[in-house]
Amino acid sequence: MWMSILLYVLVIYMVFNILRNSKAQKRRQVLVECVNSIKEKDVFFEKVNAIIAGSSEDTNLLNKAYVIKLWGMAYHSEYEEFDATLELLNVDALLTTKKNGQVSIGQNEDSFFYLYLGIPNILYRDHREDLLDHMIEKMQGVNSVLSSQLVYALSVEVNKFYQKEEDLGLAFYQKLLEGNYAEYSYAKSMIGLYKSIANATAARIYLDQNDSAKYQDCEGLLKDFNLSGVGKRWLETLNIVLPEENPVPETTEENSEETPAGDEDKETFRITNESAKNADVIDAEVVKEEEKKEDQE
Repeated sequence: MWMSILLYVLVIYMVFNILRNSKAQKRRQVLVECVNSIKEKDVFFEKVNAIIAGSSEDTNLLNKAYVIKLWGMAYHSEYEEFDATLELLNVDALLTTKKNGQVSIGQNEDSFFYLYLGIPNILYRDHREDLLDHMIEKMQGVNSVLSSQLVYALSVEVNKFYQKEEDLGLAFYQKLLEGNYAEYSYAKSMIGLYKSIANATAARIYLDQNDSAKYQDCEGLLKDFNLSGVGKRWLETLNIVLPEENPVPETTEENSEETPAGDEDKETFRITNESAKNADVIDAEVVKEEEKKEDQE
């Protein structure tokens, strides 16, 4: 009898998990479709506003949608409602508290990429230092609990470049490119993107220093970075012009498993670096061993 009850409970638990995972997958797909409509401004804002309107009971999805909307505003230089949307954003809702009490960004690392790196880069490009300051101020409340996250550490160094402080972050970029980042937590699918950003910013510094030898060492990864939408924009912001013999391929269908790695329209960060090939940010996997152990405790 007890065995039958146990089996019944296990079946209920399995069905519950299947339904929960199915709903989570649908939410992720809605966000991916929204992100990949970015070039169609009206379609993008219609989709993201629909997600926001229908997510009042799902605080995680609601705030991920706010992040994507902020990114879309920056992408299209539509800044009229930027501050108002930033005010609505609840960054804490994107954090996860693990069983041991430690705070983590979990599977929301893509959102924190936008908040710490993606959106600020566009604001820097558009000379909206006022909004960039607002973004930095917005993140102040979570910086201390995310100090071990690579996305935050990289943003600190990139901000040095924007604000022309210290060494512009160069020592950190070099350290990251050499593989010395074991003390940080990060999503395995994102490490190629972080290295590409570090490499591009270092390359800009080398150009400004007239250090052609070191710049040439960066060129291979720069060309690879230029094959993605985020990379192409990043290089344009840094005014890095690559040789014409490596043009960006024509537009192809976005977010497809069979889409060639060199699709400039991809907005889900499928960077072609070996460490991030075929990576989907929405399903980012945190790989720091200490976090894995803590999750099991």
